[in-house]
Amino acid sequence: MPNGAVPNYLALADLLETSIATMKGGDRLPSENELATLHGVSRVTTRAALQELERRHLVRRSKGSGTFVALRLVFTIRPDLPPSWSQTVRRAGGEPAVKSVDAVLTQPDPETRERLELGPRDKVVRLRRIGLVNGLVANTALTCLPADLAPGFRDLLATGGSLNTILTSLGYHPQREWTRVDMQVPSEEIAADLELEGRPRVWGLTSLVVDGRDGRPLEFGRGWHRPDVFDMRMEYQSKRRTQRAGAPEARS
Repeated sequence: MPNGAVPNYLALADLLETSIATMKGGDRLPSENELATLHGVSRVTTRAALQELERRHLVRRSKGSGTFVALRLVFTIRPDLPPSWSQTVRRAGGEPAVKSVDAVLTQPDPETRERLELGPRDKVVRLRRIGLVNGLVANTALTCLPADLAPGFRDLLATGGSLNTILTSLGYHPQREWTRVDMQVPSEEIAADLELEGRPRVWGLTSLVVDGRDGRPLEFGRGWHRPDVFDMRMEYQSKRRTQRAGAPEARS
């Protein structure tokens, strides 16, 4: 590989990015040794190029397994779509699975108490879950729900599965009230859940879900998503355009 003004590892990263564009998410890349031989560079240069692609969220490196093309599913958040992580992943073309880490009956923190409009003695069921896409860890979430939503609610939630489906089965009509999206440096615990090396920035989502009939708060949660799995897309339609089109008024 010829030397030039651009460092060799960046030139190789740019070249590999072009190749990756023709591959599918989850496809395995050649090993470091194979890439070094193919492009006439050292393993050190190859490793640096793959690390650069990882920083660009184009590949996912798994210790002992190799390097794979990142999925980069479009995670679409829209007022008229169900507030369901699993359904959103399926709509983007992925295969979701949810692993329940724990379901604890506890006192909420002040912000959660305010968001869920709870009294001073009301408790919540706090869920800690890990989401997988195509068998790979993709997100982790801490979600709080009022403990009095239904008898045996905690046990039902501990079984895993879609929160949206569970709430719907109980007769509620989950609807996204608002969602905030930003890039965050995760805590050590969150980074470990996401199987990250170090603590690189990840997508952070904070959401409030209410009952579409009466506005009762049902769910307040914070989620952290790997940016090599998801591209976040926020879509909305102005009330004026929505009313002109004759569609139901979207809540902001």
